Amino acid sequence: MRTVRTIGPGGAVMAATSLAGTEQAGTPAARPGAARPGARRRLAFPWRGAVAAVALAVAAAGVTACGGGTETNGLEKASPAEVGTRSVEALRDAGSVRVLGTVQDPSSDGTTTYDLVMAGSSARGTVTSGQIVAELVKVDDDTFTKGSREYYESIGEGDAAELLADQWVRLSTEAAAQYRFFSIEGFVQALGEYVAALDGEVTTEEVGGRRAVAAGSPGGTRLWAANTGEPVPLRVDMLDGEEGRMEFSDYDAAVSITAPTSSVDLSSLS
Repeated sequence: MRTVRTIGPGGAVMAATSLAGTEQAGTPAARPGAARPGARRRLAFPWRGAVAAVALAVAAAGVTACGGGTETNGLEKASPAEVGTRSVEALRDAGSVRVLGTVQDPSSDGTTTYDLVMAGSSARGTVTSGQIVAELVKVDDDTFTKGSREYYESIGEGDAAELLADQWVRLSTEAAAQYRFFSIEGFVQALGEYVAALDGEVTTEEVGGRRAVAAGSPGGTRLWAANTGEPVPLRVDMLDGEEGRMEFSDYDAAVSITAPTSSVDLSSLS
């Protein structure tokens, strides 16, 4: 028997986000632990009907391409373990993705929020840890951050914090290690740990207007994966170990992630 529920967009997990130029990333030392409406005006021209027909055809093609059609990908018939496996593999195959997340470590009172756009091994975004906000650009093995004096003090660079504040800084290998999971493969590895224990009933639901299946684990983790198109993860709630939520959207959008044009090399200051 299938259980049908409706879940809203899951919205504001971020304190302040802006993906137009900078997005939010994770805490220093944080480890990752969701159809835009448009208005159309009637055209008072003789060819209005033809224009409408073309527009409808294009819209239908777009829906199909985004996995929003009515045919399922069969995930509703899969076991919980298969739901987890297929969703992780679909994430690995994605060209790009946006991730909104919030993570709280049970051993501390701190909460980290991040808003990332990732493509391959590169990422850009913003990380908010408490009141400290830092911009992040990760291009392959090079990681750049820009934050306040308090941010650089929080990652152990207090002696140079005044010099580094509000400038793009190319992090040393040691300092960059805390952001090593901020890539598609990094999230694949982190997500794989959480979905490994999925068990019980697979339900059919709706997440942010998209058809999905959901599966949970005894520890409290819950995964929602797309039930049309590629079975990509749409949302993960984590209650086992680190607590929080990750929401995935904008799969395969055109993304350009480049290093800042100028930066201070942290290694040269050591």
